[in-house]
Amino acid sequence: MIFNGYAEASVIPPSWHGWMHHTVDVPPTQENYKPRPWQKPHRPNMTGTPAALRPPGSTLAAGRRPKATGDYKAWNPGS
Repeated sequence: MIFNGYAEASVIPPSWHGWMHHTVDVPPTQENYKPRPWQKPHRPNMTGTPAALRPPGSTLAAGRRPKATGDYKAWNPGS
């Protein structure tokens, strides 16, 4: 098999995933399916890429991590 681009399993849309794993019998190209208005479009997993989620406070996020507030008490072994 020759992939078109980077071989990453999460780039397969859910409709093709179901057909490839024998969950459904009809491939998406032969299916008369209309997505519901509440369904979001498929997005591949961005972990490990520059587009990955990096929430505030993450060591990989841009900027500096905020200092701990008064509700944090460091653990001290032996006390």
